[in-house]
Amino acid sequence: MAFDFLPEKAMAKRAKKHHIVPRVLQKEFAVQDDPQRIWRIKRNEDNAFQSLERKRIANAFVKRDYYTILEHDQRSDRIEREVYGKIDDFLGRFLPEVIETLRRGEVPSISKETLEEIRVIVMEMAKRTPDFLKRPDDIAIGRDMVEKTLQSLPTETSSEVRNQIEADLSDDDWLRDQGRDIRVRATLQNSPRVKDALSQFMPRWAVSETKHSFILASRMVYRIGNGGPNGLANPKMEMWMPIAPKVALVLVRDTHHQIPDRVV
Repeated sequence: MAFDFLPEKAMAKRAKKHHIVPRVLQKEFAVQDDPQRIWRIKRNEDNAFQSLERKRIANAFVKRDYYTILEHDQRSDRIEREVYGKIDDFLGRFLPEVIETLRRGEVPSISKETLEEIRVIVMEMAKRTPDFLKRPDDIAIGRDMVEKTLQSLPTETSSEVRNQIEADLSDDDWLRDQGRDIRVRATLQNSPRVKDALSQFMPRWAVSETKHSFILASRMVYRIGNGGPNGLANPKMEMWMPIAPKVALVLVRDTHHQIPDRVV
């Protein structure tokens, strides 16, 4: 699955409400008697859990303008529509079929093309939420960019140019726009080393047949090191992505197919 930007399209209204966890994934975890809501619990600023509540999927896991970028100095929702929208459309077709197959006790048949898409999508799902970043403060990112620009200016730069750049440091809205643009574009980039590592992973399916269930969290993909670091360089690292209360998609390096396709 490629994420090259498509030609810009005219939009009547820019989407500002961005789901950091796709609605198509949330629907698999919906309340049994109310498919438009999920049970949700949040942490407060002290990292303590608050009260459990029913939340409309349309308003759950939402961050305003989280994927907004700048195009021609204007805010654009093109990443939300044409990158994450593309991923969410794939999941909307893929998840119901796979989950139903696993519930029947069977193993989904995955084509080579779909396998490549799964690898990319799991990685993108891991990166698309605030949990992935150690530094999610867009204003701080923007300020750092401006300060580095000031430091690198040639000595012959005019005072007018320097004054304008210094003035930008006091404009939090402008800094936020710049920092957010940098964060979003950087998040979408995968180095050749990452792409090579991803090509080694194969999907396995973890299925719960007891009363225990998987939990959908804002950190949609958990990287497990199995005694080592949880980075891609660790050959024992696994990526777990719950796709339903009783099913998780797991990416592992299993060259000799020692792990069954379906693990209960």
